[in-house]
Amino acid sequence: MKSRFIILIVCLLLCISGYAYAQELVVVSSPGGNGTAQAEQEWHFSADKVVAENDSEYIQAYGNVIIRSGKSYLKADFARFYQATKWIYLKGNVKAEWEGDFYNAAEAEFDLNNMVGWLKKGRVFVAKPHVYFESEFIEKHNGATYSFKDAKVTACDGENPAWSFEAGEGDITLNGYARLWHSKFKIKGVPVAYTPFMSLPIDQRRQSGLLTPELGSSKKKGIRVSVPYYWAINDEMDLTAHAEYLGKRGFRPGVEFRHTEDANSKGEWRADWLYDGKAYDNAVDAESVFKDEGMIRPNHNRWWIRSKYNGYIGSPDWQTIVDLDAVSDQDYLREFSSGANGYESTRDSFLEEFGRDIEAADSDHRISTALIAKSWNNYSISGLVQYDENLNYRNGNNPGDKNPTLQKLPQLNAYAFRGKLFGTPLEWEGEASANYFWREYGMSGGRFDVHPEISMPLSAGGITFIPRAGVRATSYVVDSFQNASSKVSRDSSQGRILADAGVSAFSDFFRVFDLGSAPVISKENIGKSSWTKIKHNFIPRLDYNWVQDDPDQDKLPYFDSRDRITNANDITFSLTNVLDRSRSMVTSGKDGEAVLEDDYLEFFRFRLEEGYDIDEADRSTDLSQYERRPFSDLMGEIILTPYNYVSLTSKTYLSPYLGDITEHENLLKFFNDTYGEILFGYDYLRKIDEYKRQQDNDMQIMRYAAKAYLPWGLVVTGQYRVDVDSSKDLEKTVSLGWNHQCFSVEVLASTTTLDERYSVNFNLIDFSSF
Repeated sequence: MKSRFIILIVCLLLCISGYAYAQELVVVSSPGGNGTAQAEQEWHFSADKVVAENDSEYIQAYGNVIIRSGKSYLKADFARFYQATKWIYLKGNVKAEWEGDFYNAAEAEFDLNNMVGWLKKGRVFVAKPHVYFESEFIEKHNGATYSFKDAKVTACDGENPAWSFEAGEGDITLNGYARLWHSKFKIKGVPVAYTPFMSLPIDQRRQSGLLTPELGSSKKKGIRVSVPYYWAINDEMDLTAHAEYLGKRGFRPGVEFRHTEDANSKGEWRADWLYDGKAYDNAVDAESVFKDEGMIRPNHNRWWIRSKYNGYIGSPDWQTIVDLDAVSDQDYLREFSSGANGYESTRDSFLEEFGRDIEAADSDHRISTALIAKSWNNYSISGLVQYDENLNYRNGNNPGDKNPTLQKLPQLNAYAFRGKLFGTPLEWEGEASANYFWREYGMSGGRFDVHPEISMPLSAGGITFIPRAGVRATSYVVDSFQNASSKVSRDSSQGRILADAGVSAFSDFFRVFDLGSAPVISKENIGKSSWTKIKHNFIPRLDYNWVQDDPDQDKLPYFDSRDRITNANDITFSLTNVLDRSRSMVTSGKDGEAVLEDDYLEFFRFRLEEGYDIDEADRSTDLSQYERRPFSDLMGEIILTPYNYVSLTSKTYLSPYLGDITEHENLLKFFNDTYGEILFGYDYLRKIDEYKRQQDNDMQIMRYAAKAYLPWGLVVTGQYRVDVDSSKDLEKTVSLGWNHQCFSVEVLASTTTLDERYSVNFNLIDFSSF
């Protein structure tokens, strides 16, 4: 900043001897653009003694020298200020704060216009991010840039930091990089690595650079070393390149490209490749690896390409979604599930950023989809193409020309949202779809399906009734009947009409119970709370559903489940109980005074549900093998969150005929941000052989997991999953982490049914990229 300083010396010019004593105040004001001094830019001097030298050409201050401007200050035992150049020289216990950064030095010199200068035996602390650097001589340049020789850079507090980089020379630009030449990486002062040049991002914003390496070992893959590089291309794009070496398998490079052009567009595109030294070209070897029921994996070239994209074409009203998922073989995702570029990391990122999942790692199908859609107030349209990669027909496992996998190329959909029908009490909604289905081997052709529905909500005596009726009309144009069932008619043009109807009846009864008064509003009660009210909702519901039976559907072409609409004639009854609480808490307001705040929480939900199949009750076939069982299992569901440290979700199915439980889904979790968390999970499926459902074997999976935050920044985690029926361990994982003030390290050991691996993850806090 180019400006002219006005020196206002109170009393000093009146002293013939040139001396002023004891906390004499000198004000140095910086004028604004119109020449008027601005108070917030004034520097105020104070010291035990102030002396004007050489006709006030410069001022010298002795003892407890303090120069302050707003929150910024300079302190020293001695200071000399030059009026013409506006430079100040400081010596002895120099301390300073400038725009949130802190300086210590034996000597220093600054231009008070822009704080350029130098420090001798200096140490600088950059508060954001938390970074120290020190050197015998530090120069501060314009643009918040420092240069130095023989410097030490660290994010750790203390005189003997846990880690540091020591460089022969370098420079630092705040909100930018620290560039170090001939640097050594030291742990507690002991050198462990050397590099001729290193660039460290020292800002919390996106910066290009090497990311924290990943180290580990695996029984099947050998020693693993992964060194990612992050490239911040611009404000809208970045790229991460993964260089991964596997001791027993080879080099596995990968790339992640992310972009966000505007609020309506973002994409994440990933790919990796491996020339694998191991292959399995016979069923015996393949069985010993993943037990794929005879599937082989003879390919050495292995890869995975996947992406998620949200955007638009022309206008944000035309939403576009692209999901890409293609892989070289059925084993790739199971082998490479962990790591920054593995299946789990990819899946977590896609779910977090896009809210869309990908197929399970052990699925034989990888689905890729491109969709475009537009919505209006009452209608929407969409079009998609979808390709299903069936891994059972790759790599010589089965003949590719016999692949029956269905592809949608394309599918067009139209929806009418529920609304009034021509101003009558009736409401209507509907959907229509037009598909072209293609197979490498099997039936191919087109299908048009439309399903309008009308309803009329009614209320009487506190009960809401919603009767509905609909009709489904479907027509087909078939190109090929290859591999079709002998029951299917060979007419190229076919069709059907099916009716459906139903009614829903429900109500909602509630009552509010007073529990007591809120805590007294006082400073002594800040932090205290009490439940003041509980609201109980009781919601009974009855649903009847009927779908016309059409035995002639077997003659129609078969592409997907919509071609075989299952008849229905059943009733479902449910009772739901919901408890909400109102809590009053005394908190501290803006002015420090006690205030009362209320919050609400649904802390308990309990639902019972059971169905009755009318057709099953009237069934006359297969009675000698399967007796009639029209009642469904009684389902009970509990969701409990009474406090902010416990949650329980439980769903249990009880057969009225077996008198026993047929299915469990339970998860109990205790958690605390200070101490950690404990998790118990139990899933159970019973072996069942009934007319309408079969489960071949019992299945019981127990899951135990825990995380403990210990003193000194230690974190211990563990997870154990076991198949109880087969007494087979599914996963045993344990890790020990240490979160230090300036770094974190985690040691992990894991054994699953697929592999046994060990890894060490190290992260320099505030230098997550280096």
